[in-house]
Amino acid sequence: MDIFKTLTPEAMETALQRQLEQITAQGSDEVVRLRKELEKTPDDAELWFELGISLNQSALHYEELAVRKAEMQYDREHGDEPQPGDAEGVTIRVDISAVRPVYQQSLEAFDKVLELNPDYYGVACQKGVVYGNMHDLENAERCYLQALEDDDEDFTAAYYLSQVYAEMGKTELAAKYQQMSDDLNSATGV
Repeated sequence: MDIFKTLTPEAMETALQRQLEQITAQGSDEVVRLRKELEKTPDDAELWFELGISLNQSALHYEELAVRKAEMQYDREHGDEPQPGDAEGVTIRVDISAVRPVYQQSLEAFDKVLELNPDYYGVACQKGVVYGNMHDLENAERCYLQALEDDDEDFTAAYYLSQVYAEMGKTELAAKYQQMSDDLNSATGV
């Protein structure tokens, strides 16, 4: 059973508002824990990396709730009884301006990782994920290309780059990097 389908629009709005207040005020429990750890060891690149990921996940969770709310509204407007999947095939975009500062904090955490350890593996790809979540495709592209320059066998970066190119309408590049991702992924046995 989809718990969101049982919520009234008012209950969903309340849940969204609480989630937004939590992530903009202090972050998820994991973000709070990591910030406390960083107070003790501010030069720990691994903790900064984890913080960047956790901040991104917090903002993305809020976006997922906002999309669910929009789907519920669409379902209610287009039928008496909302049915699971009624909004399938419909592109639903939500305003991310409320969580943009959280995404920005995530990017700042990744920048701190690079300040502490310029060779830290995975930062470029993670920054690409954040930029992608922010719908900043040009910066996402730049980060994924950097990740592939750092490690030409990073199938995850190749995959995400293919998705960015697909969203940009660059179908030939999307196909090229999707094939690269598939080839790299099969070569690693993952």
